[in-house]
Amino acid sequence: MRVDLRTVGLVAAKELRESLRDRRTLFVALLLPVLLYPLMMLAVAPLVSMQKQKLKDDAQPIAVTGPYGSKLFEISRQITKPDGKRLLSFETLRIVPSADPERDLESGDIALWIEVTEPPELLGDKPVRVVVHRDGSSDVSLTAERKFAQAMSDLSEFTVELRTEARGLPKDWHKPIAVETLDVAPPERRAAYLFGKMLAFILVVLTLSSSFYPAIDAVAGEKERGTMETLLVAPCGRTELVIGKFLAVLVVTLAAATLNLASMGLTMGPLMTALAPEAGIGLAVTPSVLFGILALLVPLSALFSAVSLALSTLARSVKEGQHYLTPLFLVVMPLAMVVILPNVPLTTALAPLPVTNAVLFFRDLLLGKTEPVTTAIVMISTFAYAAAALWASVALFLREETLFRGPEGGTALVVRPAPRERPGGAAALFLFAAAMSFYWYGQSWLSQDDLVPLILAPQIFLILLPCVLLAWWLRASPAGTFRFRAPGGLAIAAAVVAGLAAPILNNALLRAVGVGEPSEAMRAIEAQIRALVRSNPLGAVLLIGVLPAICEELFFRGFLLSAFSSAFRGRGAEVRAVVLSAALFAVFHIAPERWLPTFLMGLLLGFLASRSGAIWPGMIAHALNNTSAVLQEWPPVRDVYARFSDDVAVPAAGVLLAVAIAALVLTRRRAFGASGAPGASGAPAPASSVDEPAGR
Repeated sequence: MRVDLRTVGLVAAKELRESLRDRRTLFVALLLPVLLYPLMMLAVAPLVSMQKQKLKDDAQPIAVTGPYGSKLFEISRQITKPDGKRLLSFETLRIVPSADPERDLESGDIALWIEVTEPPELLGDKPVRVVVHRDGSSDVSLTAERKFAQAMSDLSEFTVELRTEARGLPKDWHKPIAVETLDVAPPERRAAYLFGKMLAFILVVLTLSSSFYPAIDAVAGEKERGTMETLLVAPCGRTELVIGKFLAVLVVTLAAATLNLASMGLTMGPLMTALAPEAGIGLAVTPSVLFGILALLVPLSALFSAVSLALSTLARSVKEGQHYLTPLFLVVMPLAMVVILPNVPLTTALAPLPVTNAVLFFRDLLLGKTEPVTTAIVMISTFAYAAAALWASVALFLREETLFRGPEGGTALVVRPAPRERPGGAAALFLFAAAMSFYWYGQSWLSQDDLVPLILAPQIFLILLPCVLLAWWLRASPAGTFRFRAPGGLAIAAAVVAGLAAPILNNALLRAVGVGEPSEAMRAIEAQIRALVRSNPLGAVLLIGVLPAICEELFFRGFLLSAFSSAFRGRGAEVRAVVLSAALFAVFHIAPERWLPTFLMGLLLGFLASRSGAIWPGMIAHALNNTSAVLQEWPPVRDVYARFSDDVAVPAAGVLLAVAIAALVLTRRRAFGASGAPGASGAPAPASSVDEPAGR
């Protein structure tokens, strides 16, 4: 058969050109994964590092029994090397009394139970037998066992040196201390510990994939087949249509999830025996455990079905909808991967976190460690998220511009959009993802030894320039996007008070929640900041206090807040925009232990921008907050701060901040209308484009 290569080339060029014209699909398939992978790493890496460091630094409680237990630890603490340094330090192992060590070990009240029944004679002839009881299904117990094993190894090596010198024995003399480890965890619990995390992760991922494809066919497939118009003229409302499609997708998802669960139960036994024979008989899935898993699968499947249905509504075709699977997975995967981290308990703080709460609940259910309070929070929050996602699907289905979105861009590959008052929500999310990705890819180019470019480059090139350039490309009004207007005098006064009070309250909050020791890299940066403040306080204020206030406020309270305000509709749209921009503001600052105070600061700055309708009050408060933190390293200011105790400063700052907020609440809110001039609160602006309405 003869093949005309020229025709093949023409067909390939035609298909490639059509793919390039479909900008939304091209962005989702090629560019969005490049932006989201760094976000996933930035989210997971600090958590992994923080949990490892926490396990390393924590002093695990241990019980020591036997007539010579205390003597062994006393000898170990007293030994010093010839250079004067102590040989061992048990600061990260804390001896506690225990009336029933075995019970306390199983319940998690202690991390190790150590028995020493023989005298620890370092110059004797026999090894000292030490029995270590651990819980092989607990990260805390395994960490403590590794610490103790390392300590005993060091003591053993030192003892060999002493005996060698005293008796003239060869250097390779046998070890004098024999450690025997006994595991109190039964085989089925060890199997749950080894494989429970993996099973929970796989179950969540399979449930997500099971919901996606039927949801894509339910709406995007209707559009592609041309049957959507026929369906809409049926004697029923659109809300009924969405709920009906949702129920159909949910039934398929639940059926697939249940079959996956059954399949894993039937096949994982032989696999676990082959991979980890030390686990013993394998997982024991009791009826209560099975009921708990199925009970949570219902709201989890509902959540994934509703989210997938919303994405299907956004898609013009099945092909475009399928491309949405990759970014959806990239959003869900970091939340599900939390279960793989060591020693992450299902606390009341993590129980409301979507997806994360499900994988942690599945893991604890297999281990038999669930609690009523966290179980209730997991169930209620997952149902609430599913309801919110279904509401979003209905809202999208009711929008004509979403349901009947036509081809984009015409025949040109690159087309600038029509002028608009403010950017849309999609542009804001793209800008944030791009900034985070640029930070991840560009951090290796910046030297950690030079503070000025380390701060200057990200603020200018990753925060300020991208939002300005994107606003220019979208033809968005600078006044409407960045809230360039004159604020009232009360807003300025409130900003000054808030900027001075916020750092005092933030420091108190950080001390209350207990922030761990900073990393070595962070300590090096803090040392550079202290040196800069002492040598050039004005330069430090401009670099660390003023510059980030300008750039970050234009980014978060300018572009992002305005974009989210235009994307959300109905009552409370501005409040939702403030909360979302504050959440992204916290995530942008990377350190998880500082997310809460940073989020609260973002709420305060967003409130200032929203009530005043201007960017300047937020800049003032932000600059004063940063400057106060910087100048605390300057001796004259540090001496002033030292005169006020927390008992006086924290309540005073709280009162001042409350007065400032109350004053703004009681005043009439000044908001932008369609033209960028002051207008009535919540007044809608005309739509700037078909798919990104600019009204509130």
